[in-house]
Amino acid sequence: MAFRIALPEESQILREAALQVEKQGLAEIEFVHQPHNLLNVAVKGEIHLVLVEAHWLGNEALPLLRRLNRVAPLVDIIAMGASVAEKKVVVDYQLDQGASVNDVAAAIRNAIEIRLLLDRAGLCGHSDNLRDAARRIIEVAPTDISVLITGPSGSGKELVAKAVHANSRRIKQQFVSINCASIPESLLESELFGHEKGAFTGAETKRAGLIREADKGTLFLDEIGEMHPRLQAKLLRAIDTRSFIPVGGQKPVEVDVRFLAATNRDLQREVDAGNFRADLYYRLGVIAIRMKRLSERPEDILPIIAHYLGEQGVAVEFTPDATDLLLRYGWPGNVRELTNFLQRLIVTIKEGEVNRDTVSQLLDQEGVADKSLPVVTGIRSEESGYRLIYQALLNLANEIVDMKRILTERLGEPLDKAGNHRLSSPPVRSDSGDLESMEENMIRETLYRVGGNRKKAAEMLGIGERTLYRKLKKYGIS
Repeated sequence: MAFRIALPEESQILREAALQVEKQGLAEIEFVHQPHNLLNVAVKGEIHLVLVEAHWLGNEALPLLRRLNRVAPLVDIIAMGASVAEKKVVVDYQLDQGASVNDVAAAIRNAIEIRLLLDRAGLCGHSDNLRDAARRIIEVAPTDISVLITGPSGSGKELVAKAVHANSRRIKQQFVSINCASIPESLLESELFGHEKGAFTGAETKRAGLIREADKGTLFLDEIGEMHPRLQAKLLRAIDTRSFIPVGGQKPVEVDVRFLAATNRDLQREVDAGNFRADLYYRLGVIAIRMKRLSERPEDILPIIAHYLGEQGVAVEFTPDATDLLLRYGWPGNVRELTNFLQRLIVTIKEGEVNRDTVSQLLDQEGVADKSLPVVTGIRSEESGYRLIYQALLNLANEIVDMKRILTERLGEPLDKAGNHRLSSPPVRSDSGDLESMEENMIRETLYRVGGNRKKAAEMLGIGERTLYRKLKKYGIS
């Protein structure tokens, strides 16, 4: 399907720039005459990019663009005019009102290039972090330079690695991936470098190894920070010389492999601590791409949801308050957690409307909401403070439960008269004692401040209404 652009026909600069790009065969254009028509064509899923001028949208600029963000989160927006540069509106490219035709055309071409790359990589979103990653991919993919991809677990590091491979000259060759943290050191060497028959007990046949399997292609070393220093030295030599000696072998094997690596550790700190070789760190990190936490790039949340549900053929719509909850939740597990949430969602509902209660229930299902702090955006500071305090209280309760479990595992049962182990004090339960009183007081205070409005109280506390109802029943609060 061709890349399609919607824009107002009345804007001469936007029209000329779009026609220039269309003549280059990069896109197709659809002109609209009324601002609300932008929403109509975007909702139908026929548009990839919207061009607007602030003065054309008039007083409805911000409300319309916010609505466009919600109903068509996969659509990119290029806006001219400073009045739309407002935090609550996701605008992909902001241009000054005095931008030339060539400036606009360049922005369109850049938007198309980035969007096509993200689509090809299975990445979607509007954050600066994601676009910066895409630009790095464009720059480094045609080369054979090693790339180090960093970021928390579940943030999409392997997708970035696959994008580098998919846009390189090695695209028709193997992309081989290995998680260095999931394989014991004694086996990892054999997995990577292969072994000769009889090299060790159990080596009944010769094994080529993943480096040789990736010959002419790409080898992705996930969680490289977990690799033992001894193997780090052998890996460094393989990268430098493009050759290696299998376990139990005598002759070096030459390969043509591109090495990509990823880690959720701070490798510079690991180098300083003596846990990771400095020479390997600098060899792998010639180019570095950092993926941020999902809570640091909330602009990517709705596009990821839309992309995933579209791939699954699920036609659901989120109510505004459900959307707000999705955007405010912290997603400590990042993109992986969001994907797991969506998998639970499509088991629950295949089509129709998804309200806040449904989202809250699915988030609470595995206790997720009680284990992380939400992203506090678009709410008053007073609400933010109550939510953070309450979530911190719940986190403390979880930590006490974990501590009790650890102590029980280490010390066993309490000492009795026979001399068995005994804890110095009774274990603290998260649902009893002072914590229980603190929770009850927090809920009562919040209800008082919102005039007894349970929905508002749940929002301020950052929990689902059903969760709040259970707490009210537990404490006998009417």
